[in-house]
Amino acid sequence: MGAETHTAPTSSAAGTPTVPTPAQHETGPISWTTGPARTARVRAKRPEPRLRQLMGVCGWAAVLGGVGLVIGIRGFIGVLADEPPTWYEPSMMAVGVIGIALTVGAFLTVQFRTTPWIMLSSSSIALIVAMSLTANAF
Repeated sequence: MGAETHTAPTSSAAGTPTVPTPAQHETGPISWTTGPARTARVRAKRPEPRLRQLMGVCGWAAVLGGVGLVIGIRGFIGVLADEPPTWYEPSMMAVGVIGIALTVGAFLTVQFRTTPWIMLSSSSIALIVAMSLTANAF
């Protein structure tokens, strides 16, 4: 199997050099493309959230974050000052991770109508559970 060599003339009859033509699409032994031409993907347009709804989700999440910070500081001081029950720290970590995950989920689903409110309500319930755990532990 010999390799085929393609040559172009380097000079014309008048003695001036000629410029070889550029390679054309799908010519020669190896073409530039290996398959059919790609078509542009059409992305499904996601509905944009209403500004009112986005502000409501941000406000509710800010209140949850502020109250959660107060509960966390109270629990931290309780752990430093006193010996907490053995169930307290793992329980608070689990409830905190669940609450934060629900709040993040509310932001990720803000373009839907009721999903962020359901997630923020569930996160509020997790915060109430954290309050009761801290109140019972100290």
